[in-house]
Amino acid sequence: MEDSSVLIIGCGAAGLAAARSLSARDIPVTILEARDRPGGRIHTVASLTHVPIELGAEFIHGKRNRTWEFIRRAKLSTHETPDRHWLQADSGLIEDQEFWEELEQVMGKIESGEADTDFESFLAKAKGLKERAKWLAHEYVEGFHAAPAKRMSIKALAKAEAASERADGTHQFRLSTGYSGLVQWLASQLEQAHVPIHYHIRVEELLWEAGKVEARAQTPEGSKRFGSSHALITVPLGVLKEQAKAGITFEPALVEKKQAIAGLEMGDVIKIVLEFHSRFWPVENFGFIHSKEPWLPTWWADERGTILTGWAGGPRATKLASEHPDAITAEGCRALSHIFKVEQRQIEELLAASHFHNWNEDPLSRGAYSFTPVGMTEMTEQLARPVADTLFFAGEATDADGEQGTVQAALASGERAANEIIATLRKAHAEKF
Repeated sequence: MEDSSVLIIGCGAAGLAAARSLSARDIPVTILEARDRPGGRIHTVASLTHVPIELGAEFIHGKRNRTWEFIRRAKLSTHETPDRHWLQADSGLIEDQEFWEELEQVMGKIESGEADTDFESFLAKAKGLKERAKWLAHEYVEGFHAAPAKRMSIKALAKAEAASERADGTHQFRLSTGYSGLVQWLASQLEQAHVPIHYHIRVEELLWEAGKVEARAQTPEGSKRFGSSHALITVPLGVLKEQAKAGITFEPALVEKKQAIAGLEMGDVIKIVLEFHSRFWPVENFGFIHSKEPWLPTWWADERGTILTGWAGGPRATKLASEHPDAITAEGCRALSHIFKVEQRQIEELLAASHFHNWNEDPLSRGAYSFTPVGMTEMTEQLARPVADTLFFAGEATDADGEQGTVQAALASGERAANEIIATLRKAHAEKF
């Protein structure tokens, strides 16, 4: 059994950021990762023309958030996505130059002092709103937040809107060489600091008591145990919710976390990236299309290649997730045919490749990213809270500042948890001497 001052379970953005902070203080760290790569739900693959394809996280949301600090240190280049929004009409696509203003008309109706309710009920009772603004807001909640409107907390939504405003969130950016560039930089930083990252290590059980942790894991060589005084758990909420089925079993059980793990939810997303031999859409880098297509309503372009990305969140994604990737690709071509008024056969002939990853069925994520249902706004803080100064928690689901579901939330949570661990170690050292 290997010993380390801190075990980090999970090598996604949160685990990498935490390990970087801890190793900078010369605190020994060992990372256990079930996948064969770092990054977690950041997953960049190459297209046929070597354009980065993001199967997971893609955008940097806003001009001011924690991600930019890492990007600057890593000296990575970025480019801004056009803030152009198009609506589907019988006559074709119409640019909506009041997209954000229409959303604000709805979101501005949420009163900070009112009782929490679900967004669908809120919309039904809201007065003085145009139907198009209500439709856009409904699509925004289910698409961007990946949450069923009938479950999404308006208090959590208001917090997310406030965070977006602070970050200047109407601006969206991409890493020019893909999000994996940031992951690779973080991993290289850890390599230089001699932090071991063990891949293909699936932790199944954590036995713990105050000041002592034992992780029991399955590896390609069989079962293995890792000992430590402290552990940081950064696996997705969906894995925590699996518990005895396929997640991590805690012994003794985490009574303090039961309500938070049960109360918070993972949102479903279907994201399909279609690569074409040549462009058939009229505006090369058009920004975002918000259509009334039944299954894949949202689409965006990529200035780096002839690529279109289709997106569905919430209930649509839950239903689509059970379909074969070929069926989702076919639905994507059908939707594009309707949106751009081009024959589906022509689109299928131009299709060079289709890229897709089902995060719902991925046993190491069990969903795309988290959201807060009505009545559960205190649960993110509860999930983040350390247990007995021994078990610590990070990941986008632990964010209480309105950035839940984002890479910046994961990075910030990793640094927050690292600081908690550092404070605990200092306290123990002071008491000892």
